[in-house]
Amino acid sequence: MRQRGFALIAVLWVIAVLAGTVGLAMAATGLGQRESFNRLQLTRGRWATAACLAIAQARWSQHRLADTATVDLGRRTRCRWALADVAARLNVNTADPEVLGAVLCPDRHRLCLLDTVLQRRANGPLTDSLPLAALLGADSMAFALLTVQGPGSVNANGAPPSLLLSFPGITPEAVAALRDARQLGHPIGSLDALAAALSPAGRAALLAHYGGLARQLTFSSPEYALTAIGWVQGEGGPGGLHATLRVLAVPLPDRLAVVERRLW
Repeated sequence: MRQRGFALIAVLWVIAVLAGTVGLAMAATGLGQRESFNRLQLTRGRWATAACLAIAQARWSQHRLADTATVDLGRRTRCRWALADVAARLNVNTADPEVLGAVLCPDRHRLCLLDTVLQRRANGPLTDSLPLAALLGADSMAFALLTVQGPGSVNANGAPPSLLLSFPGITPEAVAALRDARQLGHPIGSLDALAAALSPAGRAALLAHYGGLARQLTFSSPEYALTAIGWVQGEGGPGGLHATLRVLAVPLPDRLAVVERRLW
């Protein structure tokens, strides 16, 4: 009887081990299938981002780039994009210290990080916004006005008033003139045209800093950042499983010329 008991226990242990092995094998198979499924969905998402970029380039030539509604590409594949004027912010890597200081230190009674930022960029240009956010705080007003991309000039027709007022020679009157002309559909196209739209006092202030402003301001965007997101409907969407394509593009009369591309 004792031998039969030991034999029964041994058989039960063998059955338990086999069941565990089969369970692990089935779990591994399930994980493998899920991984393959996720890879397939991401591949479709990446294809969708490329399609979105092609559609955006076509709409640029049709002057319809502002139409950024989600695009249905078929078979539950979707994409959408957002367009940002890179020159609407100040490039922290190339900005004049005087202008950068006005952005970082609007209130001289508060701690100013100008020296810290200048020392950081002296060690090499910032290529990602994360170190800048760590220095300034991602929710700070200064961080919202700065970038690590772009040619270094600021688009006077796209930058926020608080950034424009950081430039010596740009008065509240000049900012209002830029805003009013843009709202009328006839944006100011040059520094000379801006000076002509000002009162004698405003014009004198601008002309006193004409050289620096001519070097640092532009009146149209030299670069755009276009971010396309692709996903499969019902598989996470833009907030879940998706692919992202971000490009820097130079606007030409008939197309957007891509100069930098990142996909993840």
